[in-house]
Amino acid sequence: MMVFSTDKFMAEIGKRLTQIADDFIDNMCDDACIVSRRLIDETNNDKCLVHMDEISTLAEMCTNMKHDCKALENAFAGMFRREHGSGKEAATGLDAMRIITEIGNDINKIAPHISWVFEDEECNIIQNTYNSSFFAPAEGQPV
Repeated sequence: MMVFSTDKFMAEIGKRLTQIADDFIDNMCDDACIVSRRLIDETNNDKCLVHMDEISTLAEMCTNMKHDCKALENAFAGMFRREHGSGKEAATGLDAMRIITEIGNDINKIAPHISWVFEDEECNIIQNTYNSSFFAPAEGQPV
């Protein structure tokens, strides 16, 4: 018999979402560096403003991604806590799947900039995290 671990799920989803945000920010910083090099060489004020606006847009995208990754993590934590308390194995696998489905249905309200983790058929972050959150209890251990 396999038991779903809320703690395992939350720890892993937190790590994955943090990594998504960090990778996104790293990529946008690289893009901003490219734009800043163009800005340094620019002498036309109108073109300078365009470059500065582009950097501002990249910064806003990073802020949105970081916020939405945290909002999604908080949505999972809040729903698990509200519905199943704070016990490590309080939720069953079926409970977790229902919570994942509910959050997926509301993703555009919760974290629209990261909705692709639910909407992209090739993205298996949520499914892999769910699958890896089960463990076999030791013999004699209550479930």
